[in-house]
Amino acid sequence: MTSTLETPRPASTAPDARAARTADTGEGAKKSVQLVEFTAMHGVRYSVTLGYLKATAIADPALDASCEFTISVREQSGGERAMAELLDSWDEPFVVALTVFFWNRAQSLELARQVKQRWPDCTVVVGGNDVSHQQEPLFTEAPWVDVLVHGEGELRFRDLMHCLLAGGDLATIPGISHWSDGALVTNPDADRITDLDQVVSPILTPVYSDEEITGSSMIVYETNRGCPYKCAFCYWGGATNSKVRQFDLERIFAELGRLIRLMPTDATLFIADANFGILGRDRQIAEHIVELSKRYDKRLIISTNWAKNGNERIVEIASMLHAADLTGAITLSAQSFDADVLKIANRANIRTDHYRRLLSRFRELNVPTYTDLIWGLPGESYETYLKGVEEVLTAGGSPVIYPLLLLNNTEYSRESFQDKHRLTTRWMPGDVTNPELIADVVVAHEAMTAEEWARGMEFRVAMTLFQKILLRCALRVLHATTGVRLVELCQRAWSFLLDDCADPFLRAVARNVAVAHQEPSDLDMELLKTVIGDQIVVPEEVHFQALLCRAVRTERATTDLLTAAVDRLCGWLTDAGHDIDRELVDGALTLDIAATTILRASLRGELAEATFAMPRPAWNRLVADGDVPSNLDASDQGSVVHGTLWAPPRWVHYPISVYALSIWHGTGRPLHDALFALPARLPTAA
Repeated sequence: MTSTLETPRPASTAPDARAARTADTGEGAKKSVQLVEFTAMHGVRYSVTLGYLKATAIADPALDASCEFTISVREQSGGERAMAELLDSWDEPFVVALTVFFWNRAQSLELARQVKQRWPDCTVVVGGNDVSHQQEPLFTEAPWVDVLVHGEGELRFRDLMHCLLAGGDLATIPGISHWSDGALVTNPDADRITDLDQVVSPILTPVYSDEEITGSSMIVYETNRGCPYKCAFCYWGGATNSKVRQFDLERIFAELGRLIRLMPTDATLFIADANFGILGRDRQIAEHIVELSKRYDKRLIISTNWAKNGNERIVEIASMLHAADLTGAITLSAQSFDADVLKIANRANIRTDHYRRLLSRFRELNVPTYTDLIWGLPGESYETYLKGVEEVLTAGGSPVIYPLLLLNNTEYSRESFQDKHRLTTRWMPGDVTNPELIADVVVAHEAMTAEEWARGMEFRVAMTLFQKILLRCALRVLHATTGVRLVELCQRAWSFLLDDCADPFLRAVARNVAVAHQEPSDLDMELLKTVIGDQIVVPEEVHFQALLCRAVRTERATTDLLTAAVDRLCGWLTDAGHDIDRELVDGALTLDIAATTILRASLRGELAEATFAMPRPAWNRLVADGDVPSNLDASDQGSVVHGTLWAPPRWVHYPISVYALSIWHGTGRPLHDALFALPARLPTAA
C-alpha cells in the first residue's frame, strides 16, 4: 500500500516540471546521467555499486540509446574544491544519482543540494544502506532530493529511468519514495532480486575501461548477496536477514580473470560477501584467484568478511591464500565474549574453545589473524570489555577494537531499543583523528558511562602500542610468570607513558588521546603533526601513529623508553608481592627492542641489523604463544637463544604510516615480518 507524508516541497522541482522538460527535449542528443560516489579510500576509482547501476541500465537498448551514463568516484578529502570541479565538468544533467553511506552522507547530500540549486529541473536520486527506508528523516534533511531508492537498486533504477524518460507516473515504480504534488509518497516495497543474473556485470560489459581498473587501488567485488544472521548492530544481517543468493560461478571466474589481469600489484581485491567461506564453492573461488595470480604474476591483497563462525574450510582457504602471498590477516569476528551482550545483539558467537582451536590451527600454518571486538555494545561493561580483550590476548590473538556506530536500519537504531538500554549517542568521528568519518557513536548505555567509554577508547591505543609492538615479548613473559592479566600490564604501561615518561612529546600525545575522546574538538592535530611530521600517509588513528613514530625514532630513544617502562612495571609487580625473574624479562626486552628495527627502516629509510639474547624458557614461551614464528629453529642453541633480525629491503620504501596501521589492524606483525638469523654458534667476543 502506498504511504504519503505531507511535507513541503520546493515548487521548482515538482514532477510536472520534469515531465514538461522531458516532453520539450529534442530528439538526437543523449541525456546526461551522472552516477556519483564519494569514497574515504585513497586511490579508489572503481565503484561496484555504480558499476551495477550503469551495466544494468545500458544493457537495456532503449536506455543505452537515450542516455549517456557517467561514473564519478571521488575521494572525500577533495572537499569543496573537488565538488565544484565535478559540477563544472557537467553540462546540465538529466539525472544525478548518488550512493549514500554513513561516511559520505553529508558530502553526498551537499552535492545534491548544489545540483538542485544550479539545475532545478535535474532529477536527484539517492540510494544506499544509510538512506534506505529512512524516507522521512532523509527528505526532511534534504528536501531537494527527488527520489529515494530502497534496497537493491539496479532494477529499480532501470525502471525509474524509463519512467523519467517517458514523463510517467513514479507511483508505478515499487521500492521508491518520491515527491508528488508537494507531498512525500512511499510506494510499496519491491521484491528482493532472487536471480542475480538480472544484475548485469560491470566487469564483462563496457562500463570500466582497462585503464580505470588498472588505476584503482581497490576493487570491491561480490560473489553472493545476503546474510543468514540477525546481528542487531549490523545492517547486513539485522536488516536484510536473508538467504544467501549466489552469482553464477562461470561469471565469477570470467570477472576475476579480467580483474586480476588488470589490477596493479599490491592493490586490494575486497570480496564484499557477508560471510566468505560459508559456501562450499568458496574454496573453488579461492583456488581460481591463486591460479590467476600465478598466471599473471600478480601479488594482490585479498581481503574479505570471513564467515562469522569459523570452520575448517576457512582455515584451508586462508592457508591457501597466505601461502600464495595473497592475503594479510584473517578475521575472527567475536565482537564480544560476554554471553549477555551477545544475547542482546542476537548473535550466536563462536565458542571460546573453538576460537582457541582455530587460533592454534592458524598459528601452526603461520597465518596471521585478528579478532574483531566492538566497544560499546549494549550490556558490555568496562570490566567485561577488558575480560574479552584478555581472552583474545591470552589465546594468542590480535584484538582490533572498533567503537559501536549506530547504523540506520538496524535493531539498535530503533527508538524502543535505545530507550530500553538507555543508549546515548554522539554525532562525532568514529575515529577522532579523522574528522571526515562522522557517525552516530554510542558513548554510553545502562552498563557503560561516558567516562568509561572514553577510558575504553584510550585503552585501545595503549593495548595496540604496547602489546602488539613495543613490549609484546616482555609483557608476555611478565604475564606468564606472575599471572597478572595482560590488560592490566597494558594499563600500567600507559600510566607510565602519561605520567613518568621522560619524553614530553610522548606524554603530551598520550594525554590528548583521552582529551580528544571526551571532546573531539580538543584534538590537538598540530601537536600530532609536530611529532609525526610528514609521515601521515593514511589519516587514521593518528595518535597511535604519532606515538609509534616518536618511540622508535632512534635505537637509543627506544631502548631508554622501553627499559624505563619495564622498570616501572617490575617495580609495581614487586610492590604487589610478585617475584620477578628479571633475566627472563630483560631477555624478552632485547627482542622487543630489536623488533623496532623494522619500523625504523620505514621511518628513516635505512636498513640495519639488531641482535637479541634471551633465556630459552622465555623464547619457548614466545614461540608457544605465537609471538615469534614457530618455524624458527633454535634447537642448536643452548640455554640462551641468540639471534639477529633485520627488515626486508623493500621496507626502506614502505611508508611507516601504512605499516603502523597494518599493525593496528592485525596484518602487520614485526616479529613475523622481519628476517631472522639464529646461528648455531656465535663468534666469541674479543
